[in-house]
Amino acid sequence: MLRVNVGLSRKLSKDFNSTGFTLNLDGEINAPMDDPETVIERIREFYDLADEALQDQITRHQEIETVAAREAAAIQNESVSSNSQNGDQDRRSERRPRQDGDNKQNGNRNGEPATNKQVQFLLNIGKRQGFSKPQLENRIAGILGHSCGVYDLTKKDAGVVLDTLTDNGNGR
Repeated sequence: MLRVNVGLSRKLSKDFNSTGFTLNLDGEINAPMDDPETVIERIREFYDLADEALQDQITRHQEIETVAAREAAAIQNESVSSNSQNGDQDRRSERRPRQDGDNKQNGNRNGEPATNKQVQFLLNIGKRQGFSKPQLENRIAGILGHSCGVYDLTKKDAGVVLDTLTDNGNGR
């Protein structure tokens, strides 16, 4: 009995961000050592299985990113539409994407500000779970233990909130 360990990894880059995917598969080969062609064929089967599983994970990730991007665009379009109809400057600044230096304006000096992707994903999750913006911010305060607006989060805090809200599918 032979043991085989197959490891594959891929790195995808987009917009100067990269995401790594890794898969390790461990198993046994039922082939005699005196038949190298059969051994090699069984090893190929492991590689093919690992490659298929890794590609499945990458495809899932890309589908999730596509849905998140569509939802972010829908929220952005909704924001632009309501701003142009109402002319409400406060709402415009409330929903605008984070700009460099916002952490200083908002008094957030304890870390880098959350990325636009984190903020948009957080808003999308809140929307999917039926939270209004004030309800979402109350939920954030409950998770972090202190009051914090969606646009005032640090990268670290946004990560904690996102992990909590996506845990078990609902985070409630």
